[in-house]
Amino acid sequence: MTREAPEYFYDRIAERFEHLDHPADVRRRLSVVFDECLAETPLGGTRMLDAGCGYGLFSEAAVRRGASVISIDIGERLVARATARAASRGIVSDVCRLAARDESFDVIVASEMIEHTPTPARAIAELARVLRADGVLVLTTPNRIWQEPVRAASRLGWRPFQGLENFTAWRDLDRFCVRAGLEIVTHLGFHPWPFQLGLNGVARAVEKYFARGWGGRLMVNQAIVARKAAVRRPPR
Repeated sequence: MTREAPEYFYDRIAERFEHLDHPADVRRRLSVVFDECLAETPLGGTRMLDAGCGYGLFSEAAVRRGASVISIDIGERLVARATARAASRGIVSDVCRLAARDESFDVIVASEMIEHTPTPARAIAELARVLRADGVLVLTTPNRIWQEPVRAASRLGWRPFQGLENFTAWRDLDRFCVRAGLEIVTHLGFHPWPFQLGLNGVARAVEKYFARGWGGRLMVNQAIVARKAAVRRPPR
């Protein structure tokens, strides 16, 4: 795979990436991950992996909460920016072939990352492999039912992002996690409509009532919290 491959798109725009991200989306994803999905998981003293760290926003938020963070991304420039921002440790690695030992992390956060891999199921399996028994994975990703509208927006030049975009269906995300040995704690939707349209206060009200039901399956993005099952040893 060369540096011109779609997987390296975000590394090629590393210097501009943060300024191209939509502030409303970034704020909402941070809140979903840390205020909702990890609300009952103290991060102080934990060893955390920020998988697909980008420019380091989630690494920085985790460090502020007391976690010891490893920032991983496929792009060298992205890892450099993330570690400089968050004072985290960095590893350049393909998430589908993680350069980490089995059961290395207490908590893993992967926000808007698996859709940029050729095989999201393989990415989730690798994340599960490096997660410790009883550890927690928090993952956000776009919902596959919105794949074609997003592609159309890219073709029309309404989105600044290109690269590999391989959205996962709600049911498939559940299936990939279970197949990887993870127990699903919660699965919710967010962004009832594209965040570029605004009406964020109304969107939060819609999410409050519908995010965890069938309505959540129709939302633009989804978040899942999964726990790695502890190994049960047979009685002697």
